[in-house]
Amino acid sequence: MKEIPYANLHLHSTHSDGVYSPGELVRIAKAEGYRALAITDHDTASAYPELREAADKEGLECLFGVEFTVVDPYDFHIVGFSFDPEYPEMKEYLEKMAKRQTDNTKCCFDEAVASGGIKGVSWEEVLEYNAGIPWLCNNHVFRAMKAKGLIKDDEYMAWFNKNFRHQRGKYPPIHAFKPLSEMVGLIKRAGGFAVCAHPNMSQLARIDLLIESGIEGLEVLHPSLSDEERAESMRLCLEKGLFISGGSDHSGLCGGYYDSFESEEALKASDLYIEPLTVGALERYFRELCERRINR
Repeated sequence: MKEIPYANLHLHSTHSDGVYSPGELVRIAKAEGYRALAITDHDTASAYPELREAADKEGLECLFGVEFTVVDPYDFHIVGFSFDPEYPEMKEYLEKMAKRQTDNTKCCFDEAVASGGIKGVSWEEVLEYNAGIPWLCNNHVFRAMKAKGLIKDDEYMAWFNKNFRHQRGKYPPIHAFKPLSEMVGLIKRAGGFAVCAHPNMSQLARIDLLIESGIEGLEVLHPSLSDEERAESMRLCLEKGLFISGGSDHSGLCGGYYDSFESEEALKASDLYIEPLTVGALERYFRELCERRINR
């Protein structure tokens, strides 16, 4: 009998570029059949208190995590697990990353207002609607507009393409991402450990360099990985003694984008559709991550 994943360990909430609040994600993940989850928002840890409360209420286990962008020499993602977000150096970095993203979003917002692409909402209303969320992207603008009845879910992609997709790169970031080894070092100093998110074949070919930089695991069951990448990721984890993680990211039921498609046929033809409980981490691999000890 084929084992099914126990934990969904790559999810995004309304605290970064996800669709659902932490509490909603807990309920949806439970309904899908997961027994544990981690919300790994981009460069921000602000979702965890709500996640912890909702998970306790629903009887699900949760693991603290954040998805960080690193440069080495190109941008890619790692997930830091089980670190202390209040560790002073980490807290300062998370604050910088929130300011980086929010500043870029505000620049794009102002351009869209000036060009007429965004109407009927002010930046102050965006901030008010997303109170308590320090990391703001186009999703937060969209939700504020939706709350005012200015736009609908099935208009999101056209709206995003018009106002944000090509504009973001025009504005230089006010803070820089850290190189891989520096980011992993900070995660470790804050008491955590890092895994490589959705590794492609190029990254897998550099596994020894990733390990040398401090990476301790790989995402294996992730919707963006090909069958070849999944098999190679698993092989390397077993051969090198690495942690095994995985999750649905922006895809699947927890991704929240199913309502953006005009038909079920269009949804199932998209990259965002995945069969329920086909990605994540098996329970024994989740236990290894929680205990931070390889038991194989």
